[in-house]
Amino acid sequence: MNELIPIAQVQVMAKTVAQSGLFGLKNQDQAMTLMLLAQSEQIHPMTALQQYHIINGRPVLKSTEMLSRFQKAGGKIKYIKSDDKECEIEFTHEMGGTIILRWDIEKAKTAGVYDSNPVWKKYPENMLRSRCITDGIKAIYPSCLGGFMSDVEAQDLPKEEVEIVEVTETIEDDNNYKELLTIRLRKLDFTNAMIKEFAIRYDLANNVELLKELATENDKFMKLIEEFENDN
Repeated sequence: MNELIPIAQVQVMAKTVAQSGLFGLKNQDQAMTLMLLAQSEQIHPMTALQQYHIINGRPVLKSTEMLSRFQKAGGKIKYIKSDDKECEIEFTHEMGGTIILRWDIEKAKTAGVYDSNPVWKKYPENMLRSRCITDGIKAIYPSCLGGFMSDVEAQDLPKEEVEIVEVTETIEDDNNYKELLTIRLRKLDFTNAMIKEFAIRYDLANNVELLKELATENDKFMKLIEEFENDN
């Protein structure tokens, strides 16, 4: 997708998607945030619904989409073993070489995710496979993931660890843009303090147009990020 879809059209799509209930989104705000995220990554808003989940208010990649991106980028996988007790997969990519990742039920229990997430008991084979895929791709070729965690990782985290952080307490104009900008800054490893400093530096509490531009357009966003980092 080369051209941004006008915000008014995205709002209509978000409302329709939320009302349909087909993609598991709880409301229009979640749909809108996900679609704006897609715009920033030059993905059609409707395509994003097939690639992302919203878990505890945060967009995360489906593990199947992670695998698809890895394979499209030239990665290869080989299943050594996959059942309801353990999963072992070999990952290969020319940029990262070869690695074998293994997850089993005991590892899930040790990590504290098996008992805290009931999905593990219902679908152990799927969860083991998803965990292997996520860890393997992140280990060997993480650049194809854009800094996102997988749906299975988000499900296993306590809710407070996956909540979206406010850009700044003083911005109250448009939560969709605020949340999207927070996500973009988080992907660049901005801390809470850095996010607030960034918002204050560019007066985002009062400059809503700039907030929207930074949330949805890459050129302006990267220019100010470079300026901000050079000054710090």
